[in-house]
Amino acid sequence: MANELLLLIIGLAGLWLGAELVVRGSQNLARFFKISELVIGLTVVSIGTSLPEIAVSISGGLERAAGIETSGIVVGNALGSCLNQITIILGIAGLFGALLITKRELLRDGLMLVGSIVLFFIVAYDMKITKFEGIILIVVYGIYFINLLREEKLYEKIRRPELHLTWDLVSLGAGLFFVIYSSKMVVLNGVSLASLWGVKESLIGILIIGLGTGLPELAVSLSALWKKSTGIAVGNLIGSNICDLLLSLGLGTVISGFVVGEGLLKFDIIFMFFTALAVLFLFKSGQRLTRREAVMLIIIYVVYLGLKLTGL
Repeated sequence: MANELLLLIIGLAGLWLGAELVVRGSQNLARFFKISELVIGLTVVSIGTSLPEIAVSISGGLERAAGIETSGIVVGNALGSCLNQITIILGIAGLFGALLITKRELLRDGLMLVGSIVLFFIVAYDMKITKFEGIILIVVYGIYFINLLREEKLYEKIRRPELHLTWDLVSLGAGLFFVIYSSKMVVLNGVSLASLWGVKESLIGILIIGLGTGLPELAVSLSALWKKSTGIAVGNLIGSNICDLLLSLGLGTVISGFVVGEGLLKFDIIFMFFTALAVLFLFKSGQRLTRREAVMLIIIYVVYLGLKLTGL
């Protein structure tokens, strides 16, 4: 037990180190290319912190193609991670500072988040996601990604390289590596500790695994708030959800396709849809999320957790 606890502490330390490097590199890249921190959060950082979900999806697709059924793990992990991010993780981040977003960003990225949930529901309505539907998910994410860069007119704003650009790229890459590797360490040793302490497996899956895959987003968002970079904090959380539902699931789906459980379709996706609408409504009032509203999101997560524990 002492060994698992030590590794858990080391993992948390690595998580915060990685988050520090990611935010620092992202801020400098945003200034270098003269693009907003929110777009950096929505693209580079959100994809980087979603790599655990992407890896699970691709690995699950390969294993399912080899004859091992992994649909529940892949689809459940993606949906669980998204729900955690827009409830308890966003709520915790909101307790450490007001999260701000402009009307244009709320309309563009908020609608894309809701649209991603609706699109997932449509392709999963027959309780399966085919390879072709996986391609659709990836293409939609690609269009969204390109549109973000086009709106920022990235190619028109690139300046001549500066001496510190290489270090900024190294900082971002190293930070993402630390965040991803450390989050895996935290999850694995957290599961081991939970087993040693005799915690129910259902509780382990919901609290440790579900929240564990969201640790990179939480760490990066809290570090960004500490540095007053609310654009990266908000963009990372919204962007990660869009990435998980479209790119992460899409990459695994094009390999083998997945089956969607009836419970996920009838409860979790619908719950996530209305939760996303609630989050957008909260942001709409003043383009910010207050601490009181952050507490409301945490309560929503507790309600969801209670419903799941009752067997829904």
